[in-house]
Amino acid sequence: VWTALNTNKKLTEARRGRERQGERLLCRDISRGYEAVPITCVNGVDSEPCPDNFKYVPDSCVTSPLNIDNDITRLQHCSCADDCSSSSCMCAQLSLRCWYDSDGRLPLDFCQFEPPVLFECNHACSCWRSCRNRVVQNGLRVRLQLFRTEKMGWGVRALQDVPQGAFVCEYVGEIIRDTEADKRESDSFLFTLDNKVGDTHCIDAKSFGNIGRFLNHLCEPNLLAVRVFTTHQDLRFPRIAFFSSRPIRAGEIDYGENYWRVKSKYFSCQCGSVKCRYSAGPAEYSILIGCRLSLSENGHLKSSSSHISLRRPKHQPLTGKSENLEHR
Repeated sequence: VWTALNTNKKLTEARRGRERQGERLLCRDISRGYEAVPITCVNGVDSEPCPDNFKYVPDSCVTSPLNIDNDITRLQHCSCADDCSSSSCMCAQLSLRCWYDSDGRLPLDFCQFEPPVLFECNHACSCWRSCRNRVVQNGLRVRLQLFRTEKMGWGVRALQDVPQGAFVCEYVGEIIRDTEADKRESDSFLFTLDNKVGDTHCIDAKSFGNIGRFLNHLCEPNLLAVRVFTTHQDLRFPRIAFFSSRPIRAGEIDYGENYWRVKSKYFSCQCGSVKCRYSAGPAEYSILIGCRLSLSENGHLKSSSSHISLRRPKHQPLTGKSENLEHR
């Protein structure tokens, strides 16, 4: 018995050693403490170091004046004394209703093909900071990890099971005008915020971004993109929040078929799914807000009314590496 136990111990230690050798921890937290939970970075595929060609920011930023309306006196707000779950909450009425349940999740009947805009309570409201109608503004809560994939560059996976309807992360970057986007050399990380209100703007996550810039495509998506307003109500500049469109097992994440309406012109899908429809051949597409997305077992975006379009690259063809927007 002792021999068997000793042998088993050695095999276990050897296996753990192989696992440690196979996947190296490159960074304890790529957000540098700016997120509520650390985001580790690991690589068990090649010698590529942790990405350092962008600045991690937890919220979208601007590098030139955009005149975002942040006037607190123009914010529609509530005067709730409860948890803002009732139909009398003004902010909930702006969203048609308070969609979040007591756990901060979207319900099963949330419209995934044309989701409403979510207006969370804001700093002009009389409710408590802990009210039910504050989820996206509370930041990252799901434990995520940046990891090196064999065929798609960097990807994102969940380190915990994620229930359907849970907030996963945002798509964060530099907010720029469409005219500025036309001048930039690479379109790989651009989302167009086409809300039919005033000038068109984009979120560019190339130089400034968060974990959302590394999300990968999966032909069986598990994320849903929703427009959310928190600190302002300027309809030109929604926050883009990703919620789980189905239960996500630890290890996955992705984001939608419409991704390939643009990307399949330049490279084929490498998601490995038996249901993959984009492993070869071109197609014409755009990504719309209300799209579905996914985290890596893998990850996805699907269409709806108000756009969040992935811009087609004009300056250079995309390679398998830049394909990861997944969104990558």
